[in-house]
Amino acid sequence: MILRLIDEKIRRAFSDAAMQYDILAGLHQEIGRELLAKAAGGPLKAAGTESVDAVLDVGMGTGWLTGRLKNYFPDARVVGLDAADGMIEAARCRQEEFHIVQADAGRLPFHGGRFDLVISNLAYQWMSDLFLAFGECHRVLRDDGKLCMTMFGYHTFRELFDALAKTREDGSGLAIVRPALGEASLRRLAGKEEIAAALNKAGFRDARVEEETVRTHFPDMLALVKWIKDIGANALMNNMFIGRDWLAKASAYYSRTFPDRWGVCATFEVIWVQARK
Repeated sequence: MILRLIDEKIRRAFSDAAMQYDILAGLHQEIGRELLAKAAGGPLKAAGTESVDAVLDVGMGTGWLTGRLKNYFPDARVVGLDAADGMIEAARCRQEEFHIVQADAGRLPFHGGRFDLVISNLAYQWMSDLFLAFGECHRVLRDDGKLCMTMFGYHTFRELFDALAKTREDGSGLAIVRPALGEASLRRLAGKEEIAAALNKAGFRDARVEEETVRTHFPDMLALVKWIKDIGANALMNNMFIGRDWLAKASAYYSRTFPDRWGVCATFEVIWVQARK
């Protein structure tokens, strides 16, 4: 029940953020460009991109990556899927040549063996059950079909989590994380080993799971928190009540501990996944 409530918060947050998503999601697009290149080539490349007849983009957002799949797979039927109303509307406004489906990634509304390639850019880190979600990808792929995706990993926003943890008080002076939900929410993103285990359990073979650390910059911690909220990725922190005093202390700690010449740094751990059915 708790996980369903969290997933609904994620759905609403991304829907509300749809119109700002492309403007603020330069990092997503940079990673997406490399993901497209890996999907069309790489060590798990199919007999040739001309053999790809059907492609599914899960968690397509506003359709930025989905619309570019035709450049790599010109003869393929491309389907973009997302759960959020706002993202679906934004994708439709693009008027590009791909089919749009609104559905949950944990319950893909397709018959088995439908797609040659399932691709996803920075969406599956929000899934509450990776084994179930990967199992759905495995089900809709044809034999020898390819899964290619990126996810944010466990160490993403590690500086923010550290600042909040180091300045949190367990007395009555500051509001604290609600114990039933908050701790799980803060540590919800899966690590490389957990992702690899879920892929294997779901039946994938030749799985390659690699991590990459990307550091970006913000004027201060409050700007980072606003950015997280603006792109709709704040849903996992909605179960926390951060008082004004706590936020001020955490921001000061962040600036002292993780400074750079542009303000402060923020870590994103990007997990690259390629696997074969």
